[in-house]
Order: sequence, then structure tokens, then C-alpha cells
Amino acid sequence: MRKIGSARGAASCLLVGLTSEQLGMVKETLAAEAVLPDRSISFGEAVGNTKRQRPDVVVVGMTEAMDAALALAEALVKECPSATLVALSSERNAEAILAAMRVGYKEFVVLPEDAARLRKVVHDAAYSDDSDDEQGLVASMIGAKGGVGTTTLLAHLAADLAAIHRVVLIDLDFHMGDAASVLDVTPKDTIADVLPRADRIDERMLTGSIVVHRSKTHVLPQPSELEKLPEYTADDVYNVIRAAAKGYMFVLADCGSSVDTATALTLAVSDLIILVTTPDVISVRDAFRRIKQLEALGIELDRVRLVVNRNSKTAYISLADIENNLGIPVSVTISDDSKTVDQAINEGQLVREVNRKSDVSRDISKLVALLTDDPEEDDDEEPEEEKSGGWFGGLFGGKG
Repeated sequence: MRKIGSARGAASCLLVGLTSEQLGMVKETLAAEAVLPDRSISFGEAVGNTKRQRPDVVVVGMTEAMDAALALAEALVKECPSATLVALSSERNAEAILAAMRVGYKEFVVLPEDAARLRKVVHDAAYSDDSDDEQGLVASMIGAKGGVGTTTLLAHLAADLAAIHRVVLIDLDFHMGDAASVLDVTPKDTIADVLPRADRIDERMLTGSIVVHRSKTHVLPQPSELEKLPEYTADDVYNVIRAAAKGYMFVLADCGSSVDTATALTLAVSDLIILVTTPDVISVRDAFRRIKQLEALGIELDRVRLVVNRNSKTAYISLADIENNLGIPVSVTISDDSKTVDQAINEGQLVREVNRKSDVSRDISKLVALLTDDPEEDDDEEPEEEKSGGWFGGLFGGKG
């Protein structure tokens, strides 16, 4: 699971209780190391802002309000344990340093003398591993558009992984999530029951809300009635995924075919993003738009794996055309076998249970390698030249 704030190579910082002079020195010191806010917030705003923004570092002024700074650290250690706390003072005082260390500050700095130390602690916070111990791999699957088979593929990927790993599938398609239907499970709890208590959830609480498919896949589905969905924040979704990453080797998130509060957060923290399209003009065009959307969210394309579902020798758009126009390679193709897939879904079975020897069953099993193998790089292979006419390239407005 990725830390938010580290993806772009700079730490995210929150500044609390700084004087105008300290604010200027911090901005000068960390200009190349961190993403800094325009202002320093008050102590009263600090806990709420830290929970919402999840910064890598919180720099707290101790010069004019030492008691408030010490109380804030005690609160942040409990509420936001992943944040690195730095105390900033106008003078070095042994008693103040000891008090700061006792309540959870990692560093006590005086600027400009300790500029190098402040830069180092901020850099380390951005590039170090997550403060939690072992965490599972978080993989999201999102469709170029609706109807490309995202949920079906993710459910089967989970079932294949679950044979040897501890796997949870979380349905985050708040618009029309169907993971429970595809896997034919009847849940006791759904994500609608979990989100209201997400601020205190841990892996044990999460497991208690899970339904287990016969493949050993653990599932946290959407409710059958959409009106039962509660109000939620990105923090709530983050806490659920974080708890899942502590308890499972693989966390698979179904993001459906839209980017909203839940899916934007999930994509940001995912180690891997699987983009599903089908080989037709509309789907590939929408895949192009989806890639641009991911880039706008600050997501690096080296985290994205492209899967072409329902592929056949007679597909309207070739794999070469898809790769040329999307600018990323096709990682896996899934054969077009609607008869077998539809039978599996309608009978509440897995494709392998309907026909283990089918091409689609074989292809689906290849998805596992996306999560368990290192990415294969073939530097010797030159990209194929674009073979399609201007009519196809024109759908995308160019690749630049």
C-alpha cells in the first residue's frame, strides 16, 4: 500500500502555529523537499486537517505556545500515527527538547541552524517505507467504461489468488457494485456497515464484517440497495483499505468505471492499477481518456497494467493499434467467450467450474502474474509503428 504524499517525490507538510518569520524560513529551507501550504494553521485546526490531508510531516511551532504544541503532539500520536512530527523553536532549550521528545516529536529544530536536519527528516518521511509493519499489496481494477467486465475479472482474479494467499476483495463501486452477485455470496455486512466506524476500524473488526466465498476469497461488497449507502469521506475509505492491507496479503479493490471520492483515494494508494478495456472504438477511446484522468490525479503510468477483455482474432481494433494509441503495453488479453462467462455468472459459478479447459479460463489465470511477478521489461523490442489510418488516431487527439 502506497503512502499518499510520496508519489510525486516530495513530502507533503502541514504547518501549525508558526510565526510569520518561521513560516518564511521553513518555506526557504524546504522549497525543494516538500509540498508546502501557503499558511500556517492554528492549533485548533491541526488534528482535523491532519486526518483529512494525511501529510508526511507536521511542523509545529513551540516558540509562542509550548503547552499547546505538546498537547497537539499527544493527540496526533493517537489520531495520526503515520505522520512525522517536528517541533520548531526560536531557541534551543534542553527542557523543551526533552518535553518534545517525550510526547512524540521526532525532531526539535531551530532555524536556520538546523536547516540540513529539517531537510533530512522531511526527505526520510517521504521516501521511507510505511510506518506500519507488514502490509499487503493493494491492487485496483477500473474499467475504461461500464460493461467491459471489470467486476467479473477481478472476482476471478481473487478466486485464483485465494488458493494460496489471503485475499480480500473490496467493492468500491458505489454506483452499481455487483461483486456479491458475481461471486454469488450473501453478505451479513457490507461496506455501508463498515464506513460509519472506519475511524476506529482495525483488521480484526474488518474480518468480522467479511463474507467468505467457497474459493476462500474474502469479500466486502456493496449493499443490494443503493439508498443504504452512508455519507463517507476519503479518510473513511483510507482507513478501511489500510486495515485490509494489515490483515491480507492482497487487497483487490473494484473501482467500477468511475472516479469519485472513494475510487480516487483508492487509486492513489494502490501499488498496482489494472485498467480494463475491450477492443472496440468506444472502449479504447475511453481507455485513452481514463489514462489522461489517472495522470491528472498524479498517478504514474508505470503503476498501470492494461488488460484487453473479450479479445479475438476478428476484434475490430488490433492489439498493436491499442498499444500505439494508448501509449502503454497490453499486459494480458482475455479471450472472447461470452457463452462460458454468461453461464458462469448466471449459475453463480466460476468460469473454471463451468469449463476449466476453456481459453477464457486459461487467460483469466494469467492475471495472477500481474500481482505476483516482477514486471517484465523488454528493452530490445522497438515499439511498433502506428499502422492505423488518421481516422483512428484522430479519435484521441494525438498521443502527445
